[in-house]
Amino acid sequence: MQILILAAGESSRFWPFSEICHKSLLKIGNKTLLEQTIDGVKGNEIILVINPKTQLSEDILKNKKISIIKQEEPKGMADAIIKAKNAIKDEFLVIMPYYVNIKEYLPKIINVNAPAVAVKKYEDDDEKTHGIARIDKKKVVEIKEKEKFPGAEYSIIGIYRLKKDFVANLEKIQNTQYSFETLLNEVAKTTGLNYFEIGELPSLKYVSDLLSIKKFVYAEIKKQNKVKPKLKKGNALIEKSVILGKNVKIGNNVSIKGETYIGDNSFIGDNALIRDSIIGENTSIGFGTEIARSIIMDNTHIHSGFLGDSIIGQNCRLGANFITGNRRIDRKTIKIEIKDSYDTGLTSLGGIIGYGVKTGINTSVMPGTLVGNNSIIGSDTQIKKRIESNKLVYNKKENVEKDI
Repeated sequence: MQILILAAGESSRFWPFSEICHKSLLKIGNKTLLEQTIDGVKGNEIILVINPKTQLSEDILKNKKISIIKQEEPKGMADAIIKAKNAIKDEFLVIMPYYVNIKEYLPKIINVNAPAVAVKKYEDDDEKTHGIARIDKKKVVEIKEKEKFPGAEYSIIGIYRLKKDFVANLEKIQNTQYSFETLLNEVAKTTGLNYFEIGELPSLKYVSDLLSIKKFVYAEIKKQNKVKPKLKKGNALIEKSVILGKNVKIGNNVSIKGETYIGDNSFIGDNALIRDSIIGENTSIGFGTEIARSIIMDNTHIHSGFLGDSIIGQNCRLGANFITGNRRIDRKTIKIEIKDSYDTGLTSLGGIIGYGVKTGINTSVMPGTLVGNNSIIGSDTQIKKRIESNKLVYNKKENVEKDI
């Protein structure tokens, strides 16, 4: 089967990481999200649509089963599919580049005739991020984008099985942001669409969604690793569910719990507590640091402190007593400043820190704070909302000296 993977968008809602790379090229755990997705469809012919600026790994570039198509401008899904038309033979599958668990659904998908879409049962507020579908007589007969309507009990998931003639019809209609969805709805109303109901797939619309993809990444890494028994390493306690990479060094009195992965060549200092987190390669977690439900990317060093429900980019250096607040005092949902203010719907969210950020001692981060790439936060500074990239931020204080 041919599988078309669309990875050419701007990822603008993924700031600050969108300044560095496409969201699918973020390395969470042991591989990028795109590499994990490609692993899940091995054995199939892959057509990969990317932005010309995208830097792909050598493994992808040398893979003879992957055709690479460049979309010069991010003009949307319809344009990306049209760009790939010469590589498409007949039936093909369209997926997103961060479907790291796609492998478990392939057997079900290949048994459904095109044109077909993946659906799941509607949940409250799905219309904010999904197309909504009405099903009648075992066919999808109507789709509306971002709108719940009478009789619609399903949500559209980003997997589509199509034929080449669908691409030809795409070319005939005016190219807009929702051209693909418009044509899909026309087909649904005219002949009906087959469908396959599937379980949960990652959704990565906003940067805060990375915290929800963490469990999918952990599950895929777990499949590749033998589960260890509950054990003590020296006088450290490491639960059965924890996965350790190669050459990981563990200090005294360390406790590592839950669905946690720690990458190769990392160091966990004395008295550290890590729970349900993904820790990248070559990271250093210092004495007494507590990390809960967070993602720490490669080559980041944390001296000490608390990180809850946070995302820390590569090559960061966080000074002693770095603290993230991850809950509002009133326990309301937390907003982030992406283009405009976006309500994440989360009641637990700490800081989202870009690549190459450095902080002095005693830095505190309020819930939902975003820090741009390569910024520096001075000692004894509290930050909130959004700090742009390449900024120096500090509190100006003066000592008062008097005779006793």
